[in-house]
Amino acid sequence: MAKDVDGTVSAGDLEKYSYCPLSWWLSLTHEPRRRELTKGIAEHEKLGRSLWRIDSEERSASQSERLVFWYAVTATIIAILGLELVFEDDSMHLGEIMGVVALIWILAASFFLFKATRSTIKSKTVAYEKIVLVFAIIAVVIAVNAVGFIVKDNKLAQALELIALVWLMAASYFLYRSLRSTDIARLLRSEFDVEGEIEYIDIDDSKVFISKEYGISGKPDYVMKLGDHLIPVEVKKGRTPQGPLFSHIVQIAAYCLLIEETTGERPPYGIVKYPEQEHEIEYNDDMKKVLLEKVQEVKRARLRGEAHRNHNRPGKCRSCSRKSICPEMIE
Repeated sequence: MAKDVDGTVSAGDLEKYSYCPLSWWLSLTHEPRRRELTKGIAEHEKLGRSLWRIDSEERSASQSERLVFWYAVTATIIAILGLELVFEDDSMHLGEIMGVVALIWILAASFFLFKATRSTIKSKTVAYEKIVLVFAIIAVVIAVNAVGFIVKDNKLAQALELIALVWLMAASYFLYRSLRSTDIARLLRSEFDVEGEIEYIDIDDSKVFISKEYGISGKPDYVMKLGDHLIPVEVKKGRTPQGPLFSHIVQIAAYCLLIEETTGERPPYGIVKYPEQEHEIEYNDDMKKVLLEKVQEVKRARLRGEAHRNHNRPGKCRSCSRKSICPEMIE
């Protein structure tokens, strides 16, 4: 979560202020209890590392798939060159082999169409690349096996088929890496309930989003791409409320505005994730207006040098992490 940058109001401060202005004011001069602070930082770092690993494993899978594709294509070309050198007096036998190839290609298509529907990488391009690369690999396998029946005594053809087999082994290795990375990413996505392609993660020195026009800054927990939209996501620990808290709604609205200002495209909504439930927070002109009003309130409180409790809810005071130092706490 970003601190204030160059006099801006951070999304985190907007969340605290919207919860209780006095609690926010006390947070500026009083750190939370060390145990709570350490626990919060540890949970945030765990989420960031897990999201980073999802992104890393999926990038690795994508890179491996491309390597498999090119290795398999190269192996296929070499294998075909080898077949061109065989004798041509066994055309019926060759035709039978080509029939087997066609059948295998159909089975491969069915298998990879199934795999594509379960892919954690949402890009259709990647899904179709998977189908193509498997076709290429199976074509090489059939070609290598076929040459044992077709070649009479041609050392050059055999050498080419051996090279094709070596390239196929390399392609198989990268396919293994791809499948392994995909499985790891799938398990992590399931554990943290993550959808879409991860475009941004709040970890270490990651970018701080800044709106100079409105004086807001912030770092969402992560940003994912769903369709053509970038969607900010904020993960909240602790209890799951019956509905999204107003303070969290304001915070996610701030992230939506920051993405809109950075990319020029307005997110249709942001997501607040609680341990047992998540909520899509619509981002529209009315929400933007509420957000900007809160920004002005925070700026005015800074100029006054004070803030006061804005509610009469004892339960809210009891749940506040700064209740022990609050001069306006309701018993």
